[in-house]
Amino acid sequence: MRPLKLTLEGFYGVRDGMKRDSVTLDLESLPGGLIALTGPNGAGKSTVMDNMHPYRIMPSRAAKLSVDAFSYWDHICGVQAMKELEWEHGGTRYRSSFAFRKPGKTGKAEYFLLYRTADGTWQPVVLPDGTVADGKAETYDHCIETICGTLETFFTSVFSAQNRRPLASYGASEIKGLLAELLKIDHLRSLSVKAGDVAKVLSRALDAVHQQLVAFGGKRERLSQTVRAIAADDEALAATRKDRDARQSDAANLMQQRATLAAKQADNASTLARVRDLTGRRNELNAALQANASDAKSFDQRVAQRRRTLNETVSKHEATLGQRDAILGAAAARDDAQMRIGSAEAKVEPLQAAIADLEQKRLTLTSLTSGLKGLESDGISKVTLLRTLDAQAAVIGQVPCSGHEMHATCPLLAQAREAGAKATEHRVSLQSLRESFRTQRAQADQLEPQVSQLAAKRVELKAVNDTLARARQDLQKALDLAARKPLLDAAAEGLAVARSDLQTLDAEEHDARQRREAETARLTLQLQEVDAELARLAAVDVTAAIADVDRRLTAAREAVTAADARIEAVIRAQATRQAERDALEKELSGFDATQSRADHISDEIARWKLLAKGLGNEGVIALTIDDAGPALTQTVNDLLLACYGTRFTVEIRTQRALATGEMREGFEILVHDADNDSTKAVTVMSGGQKVWINECLTRGIALYLAGNAGQPYQTLFSDESDGPLDPERKLQFMRMKREVLKQGGYEREFFISQTPDLVAEADAVIDVEALAV
Repeated sequence: MRPLKLTLEGFYGVRDGMKRDSVTLDLESLPGGLIALTGPNGAGKSTVMDNMHPYRIMPSRAAKLSVDAFSYWDHICGVQAMKELEWEHGGTRYRSSFAFRKPGKTGKAEYFLLYRTADGTWQPVVLPDGTVADGKAETYDHCIETICGTLETFFTSVFSAQNRRPLASYGASEIKGLLAELLKIDHLRSLSVKAGDVAKVLSRALDAVHQQLVAFGGKRERLSQTVRAIAADDEALAATRKDRDARQSDAANLMQQRATLAAKQADNASTLARVRDLTGRRNELNAALQANASDAKSFDQRVAQRRRTLNETVSKHEATLGQRDAILGAAAARDDAQMRIGSAEAKVEPLQAAIADLEQKRLTLTSLTSGLKGLESDGISKVTLLRTLDAQAAVIGQVPCSGHEMHATCPLLAQAREAGAKATEHRVSLQSLRESFRTQRAQADQLEPQVSQLAAKRVELKAVNDTLARARQDLQKALDLAARKPLLDAAAEGLAVARSDLQTLDAEEHDARQRREAETARLTLQLQEVDAELARLAAVDVTAAIADVDRRLTAAREAVTAADARIEAVIRAQATRQAERDALEKELSGFDATQSRADHISDEIARWKLLAKGLGNEGVIALTIDDAGPALTQTVNDLLLACYGTRFTVEIRTQRALATGEMREGFEILVHDADNDSTKAVTVMSGGQKVWINECLTRGIALYLAGNAGQPYQTLFSDESDGPLDPERKLQFMRMKREVLKQGGYEREFFISQTPDLVAEADAVIDVEALAV
């Protein structure tokens, strides 16, 4: 992959770093070798570097190497943005066009991939499987991975972004996936996945067969239950028939007993007539007793309601009469309240006028106090200034030339003579200020005793207002009581009537209670006489016995009918169960064939799972990686030797030993230090050594990819990879870059560095700061 021309529009890195809306870089005209991108921090170097490839990601801004972990919307500004990259790969020129539009809250992105035909026109890319680059993200990603390989391979081998993940941190499964793609054996993983899918399909089929076997098991259990139910039906049928015969025998005996009682009842017809009459009379007496009790209850309720009403009337009239003295004395209280109101109102207006006058004087006093403070401050300032001027003027009399002719014209004493003139003016001004202060002080002293009376006047006014409010309340209360005077006579008359009604009600209640008790005693006596006569006649009455026999006979007949119904139901149920038994026995005839099919599918699943494991990471892929490990290790060590000397040697282990001594698939990078005669993992080395070793590993993979895997990348990229290295190692770092270009046959490497010595070693420089307007 070789970038030829890059255009960015609407990116934050271009706007903030280069102070422009868009930028276009012609990369095709650059010479081969090392191309440096320079500029201060924030100038947009990483923005340009992150877009020099066709993948739909800015790697230094992504949380991980996946298009799902990155969003262009976080890095574009305005309502629309665009990225257009022309690049060459495998002898074909391509154009990747990203268009972003966000007119509102939601945005739309389109990703197009075109190629240039022999006649110079641009056409959408069409893959051999029929996929057409139609602007959709998924289609674009599929086309790019088909042409250039996977995103993980590209950014692990040839593109070293900022904040990239070091190879030493990769897990066993991750590094195996990466190496499988490098070795062009990732199709085996696809075959492994397909074999696993076949096993899953067969597992679902096996689940269906197992469900059939479970259903057969359920049918077997249901058949056993059905056979037991048929046997139970036989037992229940025999027991029910036996019970029915017993019930029929009981019904025949009861018929004979009823015939005997009916004959006896015919001989006692007159007695039965008297019993019927007495029974009717007893019912009448019971009804009369109930009616008497109901009437008594209703009467008691009416009396209680009437007594409550009269008691309430008495209480109301007594309350009114209890206020007689207050009502009769309301006129005098009214006159007293009116007198107090007049007296208080007469005091309010003079007090309010006095308070208003004192308020005005208080304001005047406040103004005078404030003015006095200002005059005092001005006086202090003028006194201080006057003392200063006097001190300056006193120099005239202290100088040696005092009394000479030149004394009046000496230029050195000009300031002292000027201070003397100003001192005279300030004395006059200070005297005037003191006169004004004395005048205002006298006015303030005169107002202070008067203003001090303001609080007392306010207290006096509040007391008068409180007295006035209480007098008005007393007046309203007196008026309310005086208005109730006409109610006194009506209350006295009503109280007498209510008490008379209560006495009448008590007499009525007593008379009614005596009448009810007498009537209840009479009816109870008659009822006792009727019950006694019925008891004498009951000895010869067989009506009750006949009724009891009839009830028992009816119950026996109903039991026989129920037994017949149960017998019929049992016979029908038994016939149904027998049919179900025959059907279940027929269905269970296919159990052996289903079990044989389940065994066959289980064997097939085992074979497909074995094939999936053999073609997966733990099988052929692991063996192939183990075979390629020495060659990759040799490439990395050759690069280390050529650029950094003989101190460090890298060992890539694809297996690890367990505590039991068994070997297990894994991935570990060890570094042998010849100077210190030690071996340690990359993860425990210093920061600069980690960068050193990791870059050799990354470029070793790139060289292996270019030499053995047949992946025709023509350009390398690195973004500030030399940061932690010391100056000597940085120069060795540049030698490593040129060695990688030489061994891998790469055309260019674009790199970003903040080290001037490294930039000076570059074959061409792109100054990003110079692009700013």
